[in-house]
Amino acid sequence: MERKQLSPLEVFFVKAGVVTAAIVIVLYFSVDFLEGFVERKADQLNAFKGGPDFWAQMEQKLYALADQPDVPPERKKKIVDALRRLSLKYKPYVDALNGNEEPATLRKDR
Repeated sequence: MERKQLSPLEVFFVKAGVVTAAIVIVLYFSVDFLEGFVERKADQLNAFKGGPDFWAQMEQKLYALADQPDVPPERKKKIVDALRRLSLKYKPYVDALNGNEEPATLRKDR
C-alpha cells in the first residue's frame, strides 16, 4: 500500500492547524490562570468592600489579634517609646490640623 504524498498546500494547512491549535490551548490556559489569579486577589481585597463583608473580616481579624500571645516586656517598652517619640515629633502638625493657630511647641505662653 502506497502513501500519497501531501501537496505543499496541504502541508501548509496541516502546519497552520497545529500552530492554531497550540495557540488556542495556550491562550485558554493563560486566561484560566489569569482569571483565577484575579479572583484570589479580589478576595484578598475584601477590606475595601463595604457593609457586611468588611465588618465580618474586621471581626475575624480582631479575634485573631486577641488570641495572639503577648509580646515580651522589653519589646513593648521599645514600641511605646517609639510611639511617644513619634507623638512628640508630629504634635505640632496635629495641633495645626485641629485648628490651633500656632503649634503648641511654638507658643510663647507655655
